[in-house]
Amino acid sequence: MIDISLPLDSGLITYPGDARLETYDYKTHEKDGVHITRLLLETHTGTHIDAPFHAMREGDKLGSIPLSKFNGPATLIEVRGNAVHEGDIPDNAEKRLLIKSKNSDLYQGSFREDFCYIAMDAAKKMARMKLDLVGLDYLSIEQFGTKGMPVHRELLGNSVMILEGLSLKNVTPGSYELICLPMKLDLDGGPCRAVLR
Repeated sequence: MIDISLPLDSGLITYPGDARLETYDYKTHEKDGVHITRLLLETHTGTHIDAPFHAMREGDKLGSIPLSKFNGPATLIEVRGNAVHEGDIPDNAEKRLLIKSKNSDLYQGSFREDFCYIAMDAAKKMARMKLDLVGLDYLSIEQFGTKGMPVHRELLGNSVMILEGLSLKNVTPGSYELICLPMKLDLDGGPCRAVLR
Protein backbone atom coordinates (compact mmCIF):
# COMPACT_ATOMS: atom_id res chain seq x y z
CA MET A 1 0.00 0.00 0.00
CA ILE A 2 1.11 3.56 -0.73
CA ASP A 3 0.12 6.16 1.82
CA ILE A 4 -0.79 9.38 0.00
CA SER A 5 -1.88 11.29 3.12
CA LEU A 6 -0.02 14.20 4.67
CA PRO A 7 1.17 13.70 8.24
CA LEU A 8 -0.95 15.73 10.65
CA ASP A 9 1.43 17.77 12.76
CA SER A 10 1.77 21.36 13.91
CA GLY A 11 4.37 22.10 11.21
CA LEU A 12 1.99 21.33 8.33
CA ILE A 13 1.34 24.33 6.10
CA THR A 14 -2.18 25.73 6.03
CA TYR A 15 -4.21 27.70 3.54
CA PRO A 16 -4.00 31.44 4.36
CA GLY A 17 -6.59 32.31 6.99
CA ASP A 18 -6.96 28.73 8.23
CA ALA A 19 -5.83 27.73 11.71
CA ARG A 20 -2.82 25.50 12.24
CA LEU A 21 -3.24 22.13 13.87
CA GLU A 22 -2.75 22.38 17.63
CA THR A 23 -2.29 19.55 20.13
CA TYR A 24 -2.46 19.58 23.91
CA ASP A 25 -1.70 17.00 26.56
CA TYR A 26 -5.17 16.66 28.08
CA LYS A 27 -4.24 13.79 30.37
CA THR A 28 -0.75 12.47 31.14
CA HIS A 29 0.67 9.24 32.51
CA GLU A 30 2.29 11.10 35.39
CA LYS A 31 -0.86 12.92 36.49
CA ASP A 32 -3.71 10.68 35.30
CA GLY A 33 -2.22 7.24 34.64
CA VAL A 34 -3.18 7.50 30.98
CA HIS A 35 -2.27 9.73 28.04
CA ILE A 36 -4.93 11.57 26.02
CA THR A 37 -4.18 14.32 23.52
CA ARG A 38 -6.66 17.03 22.62
CA LEU A 39 -6.63 18.14 18.97
CA LEU A 40 -7.70 21.49 17.60
CA LEU A 41 -8.02 21.36 13.83
CA GLU A 42 -10.19 22.54 10.97
CA THR A 43 -12.25 20.25 8.77
CA HIS A 44 -9.89 21.12 5.89
CA THR A 45 -6.64 20.28 7.66
CA GLY A 46 -4.06 18.23 5.76
CA THR A 47 -5.43 15.53 3.45
CA HIS A 48 -9.17 16.12 3.43
CA ILE A 49 -12.46 15.85 1.58
CA ASP A 50 -14.50 18.87 0.50
CA ALA A 51 -18.21 18.06 0.74
CA PRO A 52 -20.75 20.04 -1.31
CA PHE A 53 -21.81 22.04 1.78
CA HIS A 54 -18.32 23.58 1.78
CA ALA A 55 -19.18 25.62 -1.33
CA MET A 56 -22.98 25.55 -1.50
CA ARG A 57 -25.46 26.41 1.26
CA GLU A 58 -27.84 23.61 0.22
CA GLY A 59 -25.10 21.08 -0.53
CA ASP A 60 -24.78 17.66 1.10
CA LYS A 61 -22.62 17.30 4.18
CA LEU A 62 -19.82 14.78 4.40
CA GLY A 63 -21.69 12.25 6.53
CA SER A 64 -24.38 11.72 3.87
CA ILE A 65 -22.01 10.96 0.99
CA PRO A 66 -21.68 7.23 0.14
CA LEU A 67 -18.24 5.78 0.85
CA SER A 68 -18.29 4.31 -2.66
CA LYS A 69 -17.48 7.81 -3.96
CA PHE A 70 -14.10 7.68 -2.22
CA ASN A 71 -13.13 4.06 -2.78
CA GLY A 72 -12.46 2.05 -5.92
CA PRO A 73 -10.47 2.12 -9.16
CA ALA A 74 -8.49 5.34 -9.68
CA THR A 75 -6.33 6.87 -12.39
CA LEU A 76 -3.29 8.90 -11.35
CA ILE A 77 -2.00 11.37 -13.95
CA GLU A 78 0.86 13.85 -13.87
CA VAL A 79 0.45 17.43 -15.10
CA ARG A 80 3.52 19.58 -15.81
CA GLY A 81 2.01 23.07 -16.16
CA ASN A 82 0.66 25.66 -13.76
CA ALA A 83 -2.94 24.55 -14.24
CA VAL A 84 -4.86 21.37 -15.06
CA HIS A 85 -6.76 21.85 -18.33
CA GLU A 86 -9.30 19.82 -20.27
CA GLY A 87 -6.63 18.37 -22.54
CA ASP A 88 -4.79 16.91 -19.52
CA ILE A 89 -7.74 14.72 -18.57
CA PRO A 90 -7.71 11.31 -20.27
CA ASP A 91 -11.05 10.27 -21.72
CA ASN A 92 -10.61 6.76 -20.34
CA ALA A 93 -9.89 7.79 -16.73
CA GLU A 94 -11.49 5.80 -13.95
CA LYS A 95 -14.26 7.39 -11.85
CA ARG A 96 -11.65 8.61 -9.36
CA LEU A 97 -8.99 10.87 -10.87
CA LEU A 98 -5.89 11.87 -8.92
CA ILE A 99 -3.57 14.59 -10.19
CA LYS A 100 0.14 14.84 -9.45
CA SER A 101 1.76 18.18 -10.25
CA LYS A 102 4.59 20.52 -9.26
CA ASN A 103 2.64 20.95 -6.02
CA SER A 104 4.16 17.78 -4.61
CA ASP A 105 7.35 19.78 -4.01
CA LEU A 106 5.57 22.71 -2.32
CA TYR A 107 4.70 21.29 1.10
CA GLN A 108 7.99 22.36 2.67
CA GLY A 109 8.36 25.88 4.04
CA SER A 110 5.50 28.34 3.78
CA PHE A 111 2.30 28.33 1.72
CA ARG A 112 2.82 29.05 -2.00
CA GLU A 113 0.26 31.07 -3.94
CA ASP A 114 1.54 29.86 -7.32
CA PHE A 115 0.38 26.26 -6.88
CA CYS A 116 -1.02 24.25 -9.78
CA TYR A 117 -4.83 24.42 -9.77
CA ILE A 118 -7.74 22.94 -11.70
CA ALA A 119 -8.98 25.25 -14.47
CA MET A 120 -12.69 25.56 -15.25
CA ASP A 121 -12.41 23.79 -18.63
CA ALA A 122 -10.98 20.74 -16.85
CA ALA A 123 -13.68 20.88 -14.16
CA LYS A 124 -16.40 20.97 -16.81
CA LYS A 125 -14.93 17.92 -18.51
CA MET A 126 -14.75 16.06 -15.18
CA ALA A 127 -18.41 16.88 -14.58
CA ARG A 128 -19.35 15.65 -18.08
CA MET A 129 -17.43 12.44 -17.40
CA LYS A 130 -19.47 11.99 -14.20
CA LEU A 131 -16.39 11.36 -12.10
CA ASP A 132 -16.97 10.35 -8.50
CA LEU A 133 -13.90 12.16 -7.19
CA VAL A 134 -10.94 14.30 -8.18
CA GLY A 135 -7.86 14.69 -6.01
CA LEU A 136 -4.98 17.17 -6.18
CA ASP A 137 -1.64 17.43 -4.41
CA TYR A 138 -2.14 20.77 -2.63
CA LEU A 139 -4.51 22.37 -0.14
CA SER A 140 -6.96 23.70 -2.74
CA ILE A 141 -8.02 22.92 -6.30
CA GLU A 142 -9.02 26.54 -6.89
CA GLN A 143 -6.60 29.11 -8.33
CA PHE A 144 -5.35 31.29 -5.49
CA GLY A 145 -7.31 34.52 -5.17
CA THR A 146 -10.38 33.28 -7.07
CA LYS A 147 -13.65 34.60 -5.65
CA GLY A 148 -16.81 32.56 -5.25
CA MET A 149 -15.25 29.08 -5.56
CA PRO A 150 -16.45 28.50 -9.17
CA VAL A 151 -14.42 25.31 -9.75
CA HIS A 152 -15.56 23.86 -6.42
CA ARG A 153 -19.16 24.66 -7.35
CA GLU A 154 -18.82 23.13 -10.81
CA LEU A 155 -17.46 19.89 -9.41
CA LEU A 156 -19.44 19.56 -6.19
CA GLY A 157 -22.63 20.72 -7.91
CA ASN A 158 -22.21 17.76 -10.27
CA SER A 159 -21.50 15.24 -7.49
CA VAL A 160 -17.74 15.15 -8.10
CA MET A 161 -16.19 14.99 -4.64
CA ILE A 162 -12.92 16.84 -4.00
CA LEU A 163 -9.91 15.31 -2.28
CA GLU A 164 -7.25 17.91 -1.41
CA GLY A 165 -3.85 17.76 0.24
CA LEU A 166 -2.55 14.58 -1.37
CA SER A 167 1.07 13.52 -0.99
CA LEU A 168 2.06 12.18 -4.43
CA LYS A 169 5.73 13.12 -4.77
CA ASN A 170 7.03 9.55 -5.00
CA VAL A 171 4.02 7.95 -6.69
CA THR A 172 4.17 6.86 -10.33
CA PRO A 173 1.23 7.74 -12.59
CA GLY A 174 -0.94 4.76 -13.50
CA SER A 175 -3.94 2.72 -12.41
CA TYR A 176 -4.60 2.07 -8.73
CA GLU A 177 -7.23 1.16 -6.21
CA LEU A 178 -8.00 4.16 -3.99
CA ILE A 179 -8.93 3.58 -0.38
CA CYS A 180 -10.04 6.84 1.21
CA LEU A 181 -11.90 6.99 4.49
CA PRO A 182 -13.01 10.45 5.62
CA MET A 183 -13.89 11.00 9.25
CA LYS A 184 -17.59 10.37 9.86
CA LEU A 185 -18.57 14.01 10.31
CA ASP A 186 -21.84 15.60 9.25
CA LEU A 187 -19.98 18.78 8.29
CA ASP A 188 -18.57 20.67 5.29
CA GLY A 189 -15.68 18.24 4.97
CA GLY A 190 -13.15 16.36 7.02
CA PRO A 191 -9.65 14.95 7.26
CA CYS A 192 -9.15 11.49 5.80
CA ARG A 193 -6.57 8.76 5.34
CA ALA A 194 -5.97 7.98 1.69
CA VAL A 195 -3.91 5.08 0.34
CA LEU A 196 -3.33 3.45 -3.02
CA ARG A 197 -2.76 -0.17 -3.84
